[in-house]
Amino acid sequence: SLPAILVAGAMTGVKEQVAGQYAERIAKDGYATLVLDHRHFGESEGEPRQHEDPAKKLEDFKNAISFISSLKGIDRERIGACGISMGGGYMLQLAAFDRRIKAVSIVASGLNLADTLLEMLGKEGFVNFLKEFNNARQRHYDTGEVQYIPAVATDNKPAAMIGDEPFEYYGTSRAWSPGWVNRYTTESIENLMSYNAIPYARHVYPTPLLIVHGKNDKYCLPKFAQEVYDLADEPKEILWLDTSNHIDLYDNEKYVGPAISKIVEWF
Repeated sequence: SLPAILVAGAMTGVKEQVAGQYAERIAKDGYATLVLDHRHFGESEGEPRQHEDPAKKLEDFKNAISFISSLKGIDRERIGACGISMGGGYMLQLAAFDRRIKAVSIVASGLNLADTLLEMLGKEGFVNFLKEFNNARQRHYDTGEVQYIPAVATDNKPAAMIGDEPFEYYGTSRAWSPGWVNRYTTESIENLMSYNAIPYARHVYPTPLLIVHGKNDKYCLPKFAQEVYDLADEPKEILWLDTSNHIDLYDNEKYVGPAISKIVEWF
C-alpha cells in the first residue's frame, strides 16, 4: 500500500498550477498524491464561479481525505497533507482537527490576510480597501449581480492579489491553465479578510508539522510563519529559504527543489 499526500494550492489557483507541480514532484518519491479544484473553480461545479469560502473549501479538503482513504492500495495510516500559499493555512487547519492526517507540511503559507494587508496598505488604505468590498456586497444584494475583481493586474490596478508580483506568475505563461480565469468574487476577499490560521497551530499536536518559508515575502509575512512555529508543539521543524519574493516558492527551482526535498524527507 502507498502513502498518500493531499496537496492544496494558492489563492485563486487551480489544480494544474503550483499544487499540481508540487504533487507531481512528491509523487516521484513513491507517494500517491491528490490535487483538486475546490468548488467554484476549474473543472469543479459550483456557482458563482471563482468564489472562495474558507469553511466550504475546508469541507472539500475533508472530503478529499475521505476519498483518499477509500481507495484500494492506499495505506490509511500514512496520509499526509501539504499546502502552498493559502493552501498552507488550510492544511494547517485541516491537520489540527483531522487525525486521519499523520504529517503536514506548509509552504510560503497564507496565514493572516487581514494583518498582512494592514501592513501593505496602512490603516487608512486598509479601511478604504475593505469599504470597497463592503460596497460591492451591497451592490450584489441590490442588483442580484455577482461582483468580480481581476485576480491579478499590473501597475497596481485593483485586483484580488495586489501588485506586479502575482501577475508575473498568474498573468503569464508560467501558470497558464485552461481552468484558470482572471477574476475573483469580491466577497471572496471579504471572506479571506477574516481568516486567520495561526491559532490552529496549538491544535496540530501530535501531528508532525513542517514549515517551509521564504525569508523575504511581502504577501505571506515570515513573522506569521514564525508565530505558527512558536505556537506549535513538538514534533515540528521550520526551514527558512533565502527567497526574494513570495512566488519564488511556486516554481523557482532554486527554492522549490530544496523545499520538495525537505517535504519528502519530513513525510
